[in-house]
Amino acid sequence: MEAGSPIVSGQESLDAFVVAAAGAPAAVALLCDIDGTISPIAPRPSDAHVPPAFREVLEALVDKIGLVAFVTGRSLDDGRRMIPLEGAAYIGTHGLETRAADGSLSVEPQAERYVGAIHEVAEAAARDLDCEALGVVIEDKRTVLAVHYRLAEDAAATRHQILARVIEPARERGLAIATGHFAFEVRPPLPFNKGTAVRRLLTAGDYFSAMGCGDDLTDITAFAAIHEWGDRDARRATVAVAAVTDETPRPVTEAADVLVRATPGVHAVLARLAAAVGAA
Repeated sequence: MEAGSPIVSGQESLDAFVVAAAGAPAAVALLCDIDGTISPIAPRPSDAHVPPAFREVLEALVDKIGLVAFVTGRSLDDGRRMIPLEGAAYIGTHGLETRAADGSLSVEPQAERYVGAIHEVAEAAARDLDCEALGVVIEDKRTVLAVHYRLAEDAAATRHQILARVIEPARERGLAIATGHFAFEVRPPLPFNKGTAVRRLLTAGDYFSAMGCGDDLTDITAFAAIHEWGDRDARRATVAVAAVTDETPRPVTEAADVLVRATPGVHAVLARLAAAVGAA
């Protein structure tokens, strides 16, 4: 592989998937994370954006393949704000909110009973953490609380403060904890994640190939769901694409079939898929 190629590894897996997808474009499902995948990582969640080049290729794919779905930890409305595409499906807050491709909405009702506890943790975090001094950004998504510390000058010390003042109190309330790139998330203790959302989308449609794109620990369950779906029928083609940087946790690279260089690598993969199915 030539130096600077957007594909780090897994070229053969990508080639095989593209051939399968080209044979039946209407039976292709694309399940795509947003932050760190089609949107470069930003210091604050509010600073993140999806570059126009991604909007163009994804819009072309929506018109050509069976499903384009954005599977994100952001709220449903925030995910749609970042990449508003008619005809696409959206999964928000790790599977707790769904907007189907036809526009129908559903929210997991079990999550409602934990909103009060999450709100209490959010209030305590705002009160007990000196966010400005520590470089902490608190993102209250109602059913999920995200605490980001990418801006911290001393990441280890700030992480310790978050663990003591946010994470332990959340655990005491019976809430679930997840980790990401310089972030913690406080969630309802429910069996919903990106994997359960992806599994639900794939079983609801008549698909024969599925591509998943992600970059973080939360995307591992989506990769696993795609692989499990493929294993149930030998005719199905699957590929998991991880956008990697120096920060990428090892479990993410181990769960993926194809590794690409951050968001530019993801764009290269999507452009290749678009060309193969006649969308470019």
